[in-house]
Amino acid sequence: MGRILKDKLLLAAALLFVLFIANVIIGKFAILGGATVVPGLGDVGEFLVLFVSVVLFIGVCLRREMAADREIRNQAKKEGDGDAE
Repeated sequence: MGRILKDKLLLAAALLFVLFIANVIIGKFAILGGATVVPGLGDVGEFLVLFVSVVLFIGVCLRREMAADREIRNQAKKEGDGDAE
């Protein structure tokens, strides 16, 4: 997976999380204002937005960790090949 795609997935996760936070804040202000029907995504919508945000974030973190581990292994392999000569 390319770095640009990872960055886009991380941006998507951040935007979804901001959407979740904005929805919670809007709902809180509506309740404080005396609204009987709270505007926003609803319980299921909130859950889905937060769930997708977390899944994207964890996926990006795992991919970056795998890439770093692969880089360390490649460096160790190159150093090991240099000793054999």
